[in-house]
Amino acid sequence: MTTFHDSRSQYLSLALFSRRIIDALLDLVRNGSREKLGRALPDAIESLEAATDSRNAALSPVASRIVTSYDQVRTIDELFPPEDRREMILTLKALETANPDLGVQRDSALRAIEFFYKIESRALRNSRHPSARISRVTRGLCPTH
Repeated sequence: MTTFHDSRSQYLSLALFSRRIIDALLDLVRNGSREKLGRALPDAIESLEAATDSRNAALSPVASRIVTSYDQVRTIDELFPPEDRREMILTLKALETANPDLGVQRDSALRAIEFFYKIESRALRNSRHPSARISRVTRGLCPTH
């Protein structure tokens, strides 16, 4: 049985995950530093792949630790259709390799920041406003649980 606290934890976990990626991307944009990016991008790519194609979730132990809950995947689904997620995966993969054209990398990083900022914002909003179903379950009003 999913409780409000379980659901809230999943949303907050997704928000923190997004913030870690945003911070790494901001380091690239502001300082040209790729140190945090090298650690954050593989997780971001794996998680988006898992949220976009459930067949990939079983293949990756990294993704299975990051974006697996219904609440997390639903949050991403609410914001971005699969095509947009696939495009962002390609953008993140391009950012994994240092491009000599810093302008191109900066533009890509800014698009990725916007993408993950939307996820972070929605996850935080969802953590404050649980779905009606979860509220009914936690109050014992849902007869099936």
